[in-house]
Amino acid sequence: MDTQPPTNDDLKTKILSRIESKALYPRSRLSFKSWEFLVWCLWLFTVLVGALAVAVSCFVLIQHTYSIYEVTHRSSLAFFMETLPLLWFLVFLAMVIFAVYNLRHTKNGYRYPLWLIFGSSMILSLAGGALLHLAGTGFILDKQIGLLTSYYESQEKREQKIWQQPAQGRLLGRLQTLDSEDGGLTVTFTDYASVIWLTDISELDNEEILLLGSGLKVRLLGEVINIAPPHFHACAALPWLHETVATRLELNNSRQLIISKQNRYLGPPEGQTLIDSPCARKFSQLRFESRQ
Repeated sequence: MDTQPPTNDDLKTKILSRIESKALYPRSRLSFKSWEFLVWCLWLFTVLVGALAVAVSCFVLIQHTYSIYEVTHRSSLAFFMETLPLLWFLVFLAMVIFAVYNLRHTKNGYRYPLWLIFGSSMILSLAGGALLHLAGTGFILDKQIGLLTSYYESQEKREQKIWQQPAQGRLLGRLQTLDSEDGGLTVTFTDYASVIWLTDISELDNEEILLLGSGLKVRLLGEVINIAPPHFHACAALPWLHETVATRLELNNSRQLIISKQNRYLGPPEGQTLIDSPCARKFSQLRFESRQ
């Protein structure tokens, strides 16, 4: 049986019927332009958030590159797995996915291949994040989020927990006074938990003693001699590098100070202990690698 092609009247009836059933109505050109603008703004926002995640990740990774992980962890792998900024990696990935989704919903977004949209969004976030990191944004964002909420562990909070461990030979705090009865070889040091330690600094270098006397927050590496009353033997004094953005040179100097003191006490990597003292025993337990 022959079928007749649809007439214009039939086509018109079908179109009108579909408009009625779908409750379609005309929209102005302005509404389409507004929606397009909103989608582009969302895309730009996701790229920006992705860049911020990259900036914080760069800050965290550089800090960890020069961290004295030998003091706090059994291996570099254990340290890396614990301190990996997984949260910021996930934020970055989520923002890239949202950026791709938003860009695909722009007027001409469907014309571009998915790999091009994904790649361009990722590159923009990575490049923007690198620039933000150079401007110190990663450090500021990490620090401020840590101050605003207790649920986020900033690098400063993490380092405070790591270095306020007296039983492990680590103290964080400030010198209380340099006055003592033995020519300045024993001082009082107030740690982060407000405990006042009688501290032997006889094995510290002049630069370390000057650092202590500056009144700034300092990290001490050493051994607990007595708990009550608190008595500590200091083997190294390191600056606290979380008040401002620390440069690579400052980070590396702290690590190299520890390495130089280790070599002074123990000699070459496979050498024997050259000096018998609490610090020699402390450094004999640790082996540091250069990060030049």
